[in-house]
Amino acid sequence: MPIITRKIELKIVRLTDEEYDQQWKYLYQINNTIYQAANRISTHCLFNDEYEMRLRLSYKSRYDKINKGLENIKTELEKLNTKKKTSDKEKRDRLINEQRQLVDERNELDEDVKNKKKDFFQCSKQNSTYQLASKEFLKYIPAEILTDLNRYVQNNHNNNKKKVKSGERALSTYKKGMGIPFSIKPQSGLRLFVKEEGIYLKWFKGILFRLEFGKDTSNNRCIVERLIESDKQQKGKGEDYVANNSSIKLIKKGNDKSTRIFLLLSIDIPAKKQVLDKEVVLGVDLGIKCPLYLAINKNDNFKMQIGDIEHFHNQRTMFQKRFKSLQKLMCTQGGHGRKKKLEPLEKLKEKERNWVHTQNHVYSREVIKQALKHNAGTIHMESLKDFGKGKEGYVKDEYKYLLRYWSYYELQSMIEYKAKLEGIEVKYIDPAYTSQTCSYCGERGERKKQEEFVCTNPQCKRRGEKINADFNAARNIAMSKKIVKDN
Repeated sequence: MPIITRKIELKIVRLTDEEYDQQWKYLYQINNTIYQAANRISTHCLFNDEYEMRLRLSYKSRYDKINKGLENIKTELEKLNTKKKTSDKEKRDRLINEQRQLVDERNELDEDVKNKKKDFFQCSKQNSTYQLASKEFLKYIPAEILTDLNRYVQNNHNNNKKKVKSGERALSTYKKGMGIPFSIKPQSGLRLFVKEEGIYLKWFKGILFRLEFGKDTSNNRCIVERLIESDKQQKGKGEDYVANNSSIKLIKKGNDKSTRIFLLLSIDIPAKKQVLDKEVVLGVDLGIKCPLYLAINKNDNFKMQIGDIEHFHNQRTMFQKRFKSLQKLMCTQGGHGRKKKLEPLEKLKEKERNWVHTQNHVYSREVIKQALKHNAGTIHMESLKDFGKGKEGYVKDEYKYLLRYWSYYELQSMIEYKAKLEGIEVKYIDPAYTSQTCSYCGERGERKKQEEFVCTNPQCKRRGEKINADFNAARNIAMSKKIVKDN
């Protein structure tokens, strides 16, 4: 099921001034300690991994001996399989028995490591981090929030630990102001409900929030009402909206720096059941002259450009001019009041970021619209790993300007989750040579200009013809069979 997150402002329902102040104090208490607990859990996750690795190192000589034995047996078996002599049957059976014995011995070593680890922690890895955090933070943070926080940090650590181990990224750290995770569970009292034409959230310590939807351009109210209705009817998960792990975030906004509360509501939404042709593939090319170019594997007549560099360049130039003029007007050498002086610059950065975010929403919506229009059940996009980099691993000069100010990863993420809502499958392909290969004959051609591709293959029906380079790349992406798992 596709997962979406909706940001909705909350207002505490005021009862008495004393209770209102106490509830704010309670929220501040959690907000001021939740990030400390998250960092403690994150550090302990690393310790758990290091301890397990040290245990395995103590058995290194035995592991090496077993692995070497298994490699030798594998080599011998491969030689026997190539000969295929009946006289070698006894030798083959003997090698297979030895292989099984070594595998059993390795499994025994793994079990021994697990038992020693259990004796040390006296519980599971996930439970050990919770116990550590609860001893220090349970007096400030409810047990349910600590449980959800522990699960969140653990998942984050497990997803990133390979890159942390290889040195590609540092251990995750959490800052003050992070979301306060919790699960909406009607049976435990944490629930959304409708009362007197308003929608409310019942939270810990009896805090009652009212959901404020404002202009509601994202149709949040309808989504929340559908979620509440699904909880009441308790139908099968395949048909209904289901609340996922959500969070509450305290954000200081406005000139008076007043604190506002936002609900980041995570919801599983069922994909639409519609008949789309999985064999019809929409290829999406990420380019320099235009952010997106579309092509379809079974329709040579369809080509579509979304966005253009001129519009992007004009907006970027406008933001840069305003940014430089603000820098000249203010002194930013530090000292007292430096943070206040920098506020206009921070607001401008946020405005620029919002513009990029809005453009990505517009572009991703258009991609899904075209996929549905042409009955495409699959979308192919390039894997962003090493996107824009040359052979030496450095970003090419023509990509530097665009990558600095544009979020292609966000754009792909938006396309992916919107596609899932419509029941469209998204796949990522290896981008190698998609812009240098002719999409009609598969041979290498020439890209004489950024926007122009020419095939030089004498056998190709499009030989010597000037083809739009972005269209050619998008068509290659649509027809590509080189699917990659890691984007």
